[in-house]
Amino acid sequence: TKCAGQVQLVVVCGRNRELRKELARTKWPTGVRVHALGFVTQMSDYMAAADVLVTKAGPGTIAEASARALPVMLSSFLPGQEAGNVPYVQEEGFGAYRKTPEAIASGVISWLSDPDRLSQLSANALRAARPLATYQIANDIGALLFGPSPLMPTAKQHAQPTAAAPLATTLR
Repeated sequence: TKCAGQVQLVVVCGRNRELRKELARTKWPTGVRVHALGFVTQMSDYMAAADVLVTKAGPGTIAEASARALPVMLSSFLPGQEAGNVPYVQEEGFGAYRKTPEAIASGVISWLSDPDRLSQLSANALRAARPLATYQIANDIGALLFGPSPLMPTAKQHAQPTAAAPLATTLR
C-alpha cells in the first residue's frame, strides 16, 4: 500500500537498544523518515505532534491519546490486564487492533489517506476522553471520608464536556 507525500515516523523504543539499532540500519523507502528514540520523558509532546498513535493497549497511553483526540492503532496487549482495552478502543470508534506490521501499516495508511475518517476517529477519541477522571476519583474518596467538597462536582453532577458544553463550563 502507498501513502502519498512524506511520512515521518517517531518510534519510541524505550530501553530496547537492539530495536533502535535495527531501525537505524533499515533502508526506508523514499519519502519515509524514521526517528528511532530510546527512553523519553516527553511522550506527551510526541503525542501532541502525532496524527496517529501505534501502541500496545496500555490503559494510561490509551487514556492520554483519547484526551488528545489521537486515533490509536493497537499492536498488542498483555493478556488479562490489557485485553479489555482492545474492544474498548474499537467500540468507542477511535482505533483498531492489528497484529502484523503489514496490517498495522495498511490500517494507518488508510486513515492518513482519508481526512474525513481521520477526523471522525479524532472526534470519537475526544468523546471517549475522561480528562477529569483522576480528580473525580480523588474527590469521591474525599467525599466518602470527609463529606462533599464545594470545589469539585460529584460524579453525578459532572457531565462530560462536548463541543456544545466546553470543559470550562463543567467546572462551575
